[in-house]
Amino acid sequence: MHPVLLLMCVLGLLSIPAWAADPAAPFTFQGRLQQDGAPANGRYDIRAALFSSTADGLPLGGILNTNLAVEVVDGHFSTQFDFGLDAFQGDSRFLELAVRTSGSGPFTPLTPRHAITATPYALFAMTPAGPKGEAGPAGPVGPAGPIGPPGESGERGKQGEPGPEGAPGSADAWSRTGNDRTSSNNFLGTTDAVPFSIRANNLPVMRYEAVPSGFRIVAGSLNTIASSSTNAAILGGRANTIGTDAHDSTIGGGNGNGVGPLQRGAFIGGGARNEIRSDNDFGLIAGGRDNQIGTNSVISLVVGGAENRIGNNADGALMVGGFRNDIRGTPDPLNRQIAPVLVGGSDNEIGSGRGSSWSIILGGDNNRIGTNSPGAVIAGGTNNLIANNAGFSFAAGRRTRVNHHGSFVWADSQNASFASAATDSFNIRAQGGAHLSPQTELFFGSTTRQMLNLWDTGYGIGVQDFTLYFRTDQQFCWYKGGAHTDDINQPGTGGSTLMRLNDSGLRVNGTFVSSSDWNQKEQFSPVDSRDILEKLVALPLARWSYKADPSSRHLGPMAQDFQSAFGLGEDDRHIAMVDADGVALAAIQGLNRKLEETVRSQASRIARLESDLSELKQLLRRSLEASTPVAPITQPSTP
Repeated sequence: MHPVLLLMCVLGLLSIPAWAADPAAPFTFQGRLQQDGAPANGRYDIRAALFSSTADGLPLGGILNTNLAVEVVDGHFSTQFDFGLDAFQGDSRFLELAVRTSGSGPFTPLTPRHAITATPYALFAMTPAGPKGEAGPAGPVGPAGPIGPPGESGERGKQGEPGPEGAPGSADAWSRTGNDRTSSNNFLGTTDAVPFSIRANNLPVMRYEAVPSGFRIVAGSLNTIASSSTNAAILGGRANTIGTDAHDSTIGGGNGNGVGPLQRGAFIGGGARNEIRSDNDFGLIAGGRDNQIGTNSVISLVVGGAENRIGNNADGALMVGGFRNDIRGTPDPLNRQIAPVLVGGSDNEIGSGRGSSWSIILGGDNNRIGTNSPGAVIAGGTNNLIANNAGFSFAAGRRTRVNHHGSFVWADSQNASFASAATDSFNIRAQGGAHLSPQTELFFGSTTRQMLNLWDTGYGIGVQDFTLYFRTDQQFCWYKGGAHTDDINQPGTGGSTLMRLNDSGLRVNGTFVSSSDWNQKEQFSPVDSRDILEKLVALPLARWSYKADPSSRHLGPMAQDFQSAFGLGEDDRHIAMVDADGVALAAIQGLNRKLEETVRSQASRIARLESDLSELKQLLRRSLEASTPVAPITQPSTP
């Protein structure tokens, strides 16, 4: 819905005496603007034209007064229009207004046209010339100076009253020694369309220009403000420029600074060759040299430094000092880069595109955030890179490379690149180690997974349901003391191996205690089990306790006696279970052989006795049958 003007009051605000009034002076309009049924707030462009009737027709004199960015607060506004002397010759005049949101779209005419009240015609009534007022007394003679151009004649006074045409130093002139009896009607300046200039040594140092919708102030040397720019000022310096339609803009001083066209509220504080290019509302460069805010980058700020640049279409960008830093902006005004920040340092860059909005570089050197990486942060350091499409990431240190979205990468001072490993990963390179305070505890949540990954994922520690596991690609070793070495199965200087576990089995204190796979063995030789039995029978045994565990009692041989008797194991300080089991098994076999030999011997003797007994039984039976005496039975001899 277009804005609707509900009430317009026309007031002629004449702040000078009637006798000094300029017939072409502007008059002020105050009104109330309502949009969509509610009081409007913000800035609006208001265009005014005079007509001779309420019906259609051409604007008088073809004059259209357009005031840009008029501030409207709670519906109320005030502005001025100047249609010149010729517009008011006593005939009826009607004012037509048109309104639009500042800088946006076509104007909407407001109907009906409003009749102009009598107040502006009071200006016309003052135009007849009255007699000149009496000259005031001569003032003191000033010091001799260079001869300037001829002065202008005094203005005409109101009929019957003294006019301001007194001689220099009179009561109607501004004195070099000050004036008294002044009032709010007194002023220093011009009442015609000629700018008011201030000179020193007869050279211009300040010029004030009044225009229908504002003013222009130009100070310094070779400074220029385009005639279409209102409420603009250059307050000093040399060769500074404000371009066309750059309203409400200011250059404080410096050399060669420029505010481009089509913008509002631009400000350059000083410095040299700083530039706010076209179509930038409320851009600011505080100082420095050769800094630039590109086209259509509104409410952006450069605070000093040198050769820093905010590119095109970057809204709310901030560059704080430094040297040769660059916020690239975006080539597409419909997909603007929002609020990137670059603070200090040198040769740092935030890449182009809306995708790099809200990114930050905090100092350092040669750091870069790529395109389409929103919310990324580089915290100083040198030669750090957040790549394209790696948003919401963090980099710091030296030569980090963030290649994945949502990653944290910090690198120490080594002169080598260090890159992120995966999306949403936490990556640190710290040659001196990562140190935590003694009170720090680590928690890994309550999700089953491999929580520690070493050497990619081939080695690590994890949790399954009710199970803690350790993963290795080859084998496990448990060392006591020593120091790291890359040699396999070596505890390092001063260390010892307590256990080693691999595909062959478990080795404790240097000997295997498990695997007996034929394929894992070699160097086979026969065993004399009877010899093993005899050595085992001769092996001393005792009850004893470990010094480290005196309360527990054990029974068995000493490793030295075991080594001496059987020659098994790596040393004479340990007895491997596999060797103890082997000796026991061999002794059992030897004992079995001995027992079998004894059994065989006894079985042979028993067989002979049984044979002799059978023969005796047969002889006795025959004797009884024959009823003949038989020879006495003799005891068979023992073999």
